[in-house]
Amino acid sequence: MADTKISAMTAAALPLDGTELVPVVQSGDNKKTTIADVNAYNRAYGAWSDSTDQTGSAVAGVAMTFNTQDITDSITLVNNTGIYDLQFSSQFKNTDNAQHEVTIWFKVNGVDLPNSATIVTVPARKSASIFGYMVAAWNIFLDLNSSDYVEIYWLKSDAAVTMESLSSTALHPAIPSVIVSMQQVA
Repeated sequence: MADTKISAMTAAALPLDGTELVPVVQSGDNKKTTIADVNAYNRAYGAWSDSTDQTGSAVAGVAMTFNTQDITDSITLVNNTGIYDLQFSSQFKNTDNAQHEVTIWFKVNGVDLPNSATIVTVPARKSASIFGYMVAAWNIFLDLNSSDYVEIYWLKSDAAVTMESLSSTALHPAIPSVIVSMQQVA
């Protein structure tokens, strides 16, 4: 690292590749590290799923639940203030002869997130043994503070709709009723 004051340095050429050196103070001593190391520091992430059927409600929104921690750095509440990317997919099943709607939205700290709701349509069953299925999947960027928590809520239009989990077969692995991942991106 050159012996120049930071204020006297010229701007770095973009894009950065992560190997650039930056100064840090660690335990009172000046040290050097790379941009890649700084970006990797304390980046929160997690992924969860649920291996049970979820019945929900046609009267009031219900939070999707998760019984399996697939991978995590111990994030259950947001560790760091920042921007997070939350991604999920949930499998809906309809046992009725008519199509039905499901409304899905997000809550932060128990409060509805404005403009986050979406309505999806679960198709009608084709026969007594061939049910209607649809997968709702999307991601959302959230500006969160340390200790915030996020929930995914759903409200079905009819009791015939559930979130279904299926066991593995010789042809495919198990299908969770819902899968979610969240990672800090900034």
